This record gives sequence, C-alpha cells and structure tokens, in this order.
Amino acid sequence: MQSRTRRAGDIVDGGSLHCSDLVVSRDQWSPLQLYSVYRLILAGILLVFGLSGMSTLSLGIFDNWLFTHAINTYIGITVLGVFLAHFRKPSFNKQLYLHSVTDIVFLLIVVYSSGGLNSGLGILLLLPVILPSIFRPGQGALLLSAITVIALLSIELYMQSLGKNTSFDMFHTGVLSFFIMVVSWLGGSWFEKASRTAELATRRGIDLANLSQLNQSILDQLQTGIIVLDQTGHIRHLNPTAWDMLGQPEDWRNQTLQQFAPELHSHLNYWLDKVAPKVVSYDIKHWKTTEFTMRISQLGVQNQGVVLIYLDDTRMQREKQQDVKMASLGQLTANIAHEIRNPLGAISHAAQLLSESTLLDKADERMIQIIQSNSKRMNGTIESVLNLSRKSNPKRENIRLKLWLNDFINDFVIQSSIDKKQINLFMDVADASIQFDPTHLHQVMWNLCRNAEKYAKDDVSKLHIDIQGSHPSHTKDIMLNIIDNGKGVPEKNIDRLFEPFFTTSTKGDEGTGLGLFMARELCLSNGCSLEYVKLPAGGSCFRLIFSQANLSKK
Repeated sequence: MQSRTRRAGDIVDGGSLHCSDLVVSRDQWSPLQLYSVYRLILAGILLVFGLSGMSTLSLGIFDNWLFTHAINTYIGITVLGVFLAHFRKPSFNKQLYLHSVTDIVFLLIVVYSSGGLNSGLGILLLLPVILPSIFRPGQGALLLSAITVIALLSIELYMQSLGKNTSFDMFHTGVLSFFIMVVSWLGGSWFEKASRTAELATRRGIDLANLSQLNQSILDQLQTGIIVLDQTGHIRHLNPTAWDMLGQPEDWRNQTLQQFAPELHSHLNYWLDKVAPKVVSYDIKHWKTTEFTMRISQLGVQNQGVVLIYLDDTRMQREKQQDVKMASLGQLTANIAHEIRNPLGAISHAAQLLSESTLLDKADERMIQIIQSNSKRMNGTIESVLNLSRKSNPKRENIRLKLWLNDFINDFVIQSSIDKKQINLFMDVADASIQFDPTHLHQVMWNLCRNAEKYAKDDVSKLHIDIQGSHPSHTKDIMLNIIDNGKGVPEKNIDRLFEPFFTTSTKGDEGTGLGLFMARELCLSNGCSLEYVKLPAGGSCFRLIFSQANLSKK
C-alpha cells in the first residue's frame, strides 16, 4: 500500500515518469505473464500442426529442417519466458523487448521456412510488434516495427526471385506491412493519449482525495457540530462535536437521523418541503434535554445537493447572557441598598419607637403592625436580591448524586413539617456523578421542596414528593425531576414562573417572587438548566437537566 501511494505521489509531484508508467505501474506484470502463456500455447499449436501434416497452412514446406529446429528452440524459450515473467526477473522493460524480438524473429523464420505469406502466418506478427507500442510507445517501438516490415518484404522479394511466389503475394505482403506500420503508430499514439488522460484523472483523483481528507479533518476540529446529509437523507459525515452533542449514538452510520435525533429530522423535513434552499435556524431541545441551535443550509441544486446541518450549543451563549445579567443586577442592588435600605431602616425604627407609646389605641397599633410587617418584608426582599448579586463563582465539586440526595432528604425532613415517608427517591443511574457547587445545589433543592411544602397542598400531611433521576436514551444528559401531587401551577402563570418578583402566593405576607428566579440563576451559573414541566395528571414537576459539562469525568 505504501509503495502504491509513493508511486502515485511521484507521478503527481515529480512528473518525471513515462506517460505509460501510470497504467502499467498498477499491474504491469499481469499482461506480460498472460502473453508468455500465449507464446507457449502458440508454439505448441504450430509444432502439432507442423509435425502432424494435417494443417492446410503448408508449415515448413520450404525448409522443414529450419522450421523444426526453430519450433523446438522457441518452445524452450517460451517455457523459460513463463518462469521469467512469473519471478519478474529481469526487469519488465528487458523482458518486454526480449519477448517481442524473440517472437518477431521466430515468426519471420516460420514465414521463411513456410515459403512466405502463403502460409497466412504474417498476421501473427501484429501482436509482438504492437506490444512495445502499447507499453513503451516511442521511437524504439516504431524502429522495431520498421525492421519487421523490412525483413518481411525482404523474405517476399527473395521468394519471388526464386519463382516461388507471384506478384499478388507481393501485393499482399505490402498491404500487411502497411497495416503493421499504421497499427503500430496509431496504437502507440492512442495509448499515449490514453495514458496521459489516465495520469490526469489519477492526479485529479489524488487531489480530490486529499481535499476530501483535508475538509474532513477541518470539520472534525470545529467546535460547531456538523452533520452532512446526501440527497437521500443518509448521513455522510458526523463530526465529533455533533456526535457528542447528540449523545454519542452508537453505530450512527447504519442509522437514520430520525432514529437518534427525531427532532432534527422533523425540522429537516419541514425545511426541505417549505423553506429550502434558504438558510434558517431553529432552537432544538434534543430528547427534551440538551438545548442547541440548529442551522440548515444546502450545497448544490435543490433535491440533488448536500445538506449541511450546523449545531451550536446554547450553553456558552446562555452563560454569557448570565454574566451580563448578573452584572446589571449587581449594579441595581447597589443602588437599592443605598436608596431604599437606609430610609427603610428609619421607617422601621420610627415604627418601633412609636409602638412603645402608651397613648395608642387599637387602630394605631394595627397601623404600626402593618408598617413593621411590610418593612420586614421589604427588607427580606432586599436581602434576597443582595444575596443573589453577591453570590461568588460556583465552586464545582464531584457529587455522587444518589448519596447527596439521601443526605439532603434527611436534612430537609428534620427542618420541615413533613415526614420522611412523604418523600420518595428513585434513581435509574445509581452511580451518577455530577460537577456542581454543593451549596448552590442545596439552595436549589431546598427552594423547590420548600415551595412544594408551602403551596402544593393545603393539608401538608397529604403531600407526596417524588425525586426521580434518569438518563434518557440517545443523550448523555442526566435529568432530575422534583414532582409533587399538589394543585400545580395555573396555565396562565407558567410563562412567568421564573420571572423575578413574580409570585403565585395568595398571602400578602409570604413570598418575594425571587425563589424560583434565584434557583434558575444558580443552575445556569453551574451549567445546568431548570424548567417547569406540566403534568397531565396534575401536580408540579420541576426538572433539572445536568448536561455533559456537569458530568464528572470518571
């Protein structure tokens, strides 16, 4: 394999090889070995026909002794030639001309010993004469053809001088000689052009192969996922980034896009039917977990070209947006602390001093309680916003999810009004490990479970919380669902559920509307996503999706 590659490289880069080397370099010995077998068969047939006397060719009629000895010698030479061609020694060029010259000399002797071209053997000269013109076209091959024609004409002239042949035989010899020269010249010229064409085609093939390999190497190094589809919808290439984003599907070359990425297949069909060849983008959630942007474009004519699908992970973009958001929030909270907190403290202090007066009636005391309660609530809101803006960069650690959740449940039960039997843990991936800030994860889980305790059921004793961990097929992400059997979130409030300062609490003194907002922000800062999933049977489901960036490296 290396020798073939090196030879092809020599043709393309060096350009010094003969134009016919390209064709014969692939398997130059096979035709020569076949020709050596043909020579052996020809010698055997001529010997049988010459000795049996059954031939109508009048073999050896002019000089039988010369014919017999020539046949015997030629048989020995052809047998030797078979072995030489098999063992490929000496070189190809030497054997080519040696076989050709030997055959021409032998056939000329046979023609002479048989009384000229009356035997009809002159046509056999075509193959040994043309053979050098095919494999080594040039002046040497034409010279050999000319010498053969001269020898053939000389034999015929000698036979006429002896009165053995007629002028018609001379005309026949001239036609055959002209035919031999023309075929030799045209055959060599044609094969030389064919060799150049084959050489050019091979160069182009090597260039295309190198370009294809270069393109594939570039695609494989890109951080953007690339999927290449042909006009029939079959996957031609899937670079490592796309393979990783789609959950590292096994044996993807033998699968359709619909099998391991149905959402991509659905958008692709819509694009082909309604949008192509325009370039468009779609936001995709792969198997309802991994989020990325899908961009589709086309190369070539519609329904005949190649379709390119670009996949961009939205996680990095989301993290950048998160940084900008937190910077803005930090500036806002600084202004809040300066402009609101100090006056609020003065109001609260004045209400406290006023409550110590002995001249207040019940209505005044009620007003003071309202002032103190709302001041306390406002101060709690400011503290929540300040805590959110002050949160440091997450310090991610490897967390064995099932063990950590067991400890969290025990801790939550101790500090809440629900029994441990009311919380169930189900883990499909018992050995799952994630990278997450333990403090942030505790704050997120505490907020979700506390909301279920406060708002899901009017009677807390009837509350049930299921914490389910799973690993969906066709993706490497891990999902953690926190499900309660409560009333669920009203349809009109779902879109605003994670907005800051939005609360579904009907009690004026409870809830700041920042709990779920903070939980999502903490998840985003750790490369995780938090979403609400509506359940058909009622209740609430909050889903944490730990992407591949969150998974611990084992």
